[in-house]
Amino acid sequence: MKIMDPIVYVSLGMALGAGLAGAASSFGVGIAGAAAAGAVAEDERNFRNALILEGLPMTQSIYGLITLFLIGMAAGIIGGGGFKFAEPTTENIIKSAILFGAGLLVGLTGFSAIPQGIIAGSGIGAVSKNPRTFTQNLIFAAMAETMAIFGLVGAIILIMSL
Repeated sequence: MKIMDPIVYVSLGMALGAGLAGAASSFGVGIAGAAAAGAVAEDERNFRNALILEGLPMTQSIYGLITLFLIGMAAGIIGGGGFKFAEPTTENIIKSAILFGAGLLVGLTGFSAIPQGIIAGSGIGAVSKNPRTFTQNLIFAAMAETMAIFGLVGAIILIMSL
């Protein structure tokens, strides 16, 4: 049985971290954006609050992008110096698998952007009816973000363990 080269694990970690989180963010922003369009159509003064709530699910894609760069720098792909784990030794495979895990962790926890978009969309509707509830609805939507933050922190811990 042939082992995969370390670059494959690292590349997959980078792609999954940024790709899964980015895809989930687009779903979340789309869900909230549909609610925002309706709220603004009813009253243009809803634009500012709707825009803020709609943008919340985008942060998971930022965490994915940060992770992509951190993995790339840890592996030497970004920043020069050449790929650090080029030889398929046991140690390099383990380090590359850790980087893969870091990317997967951020990618999977990034799926919190989808329920966050649902919560933000409901919040947009609520705030358009009662603007005084903006802060409460912002907090409701931010709660879903917590899992993505935990994922990013976990990925940073994994990356720093190398």
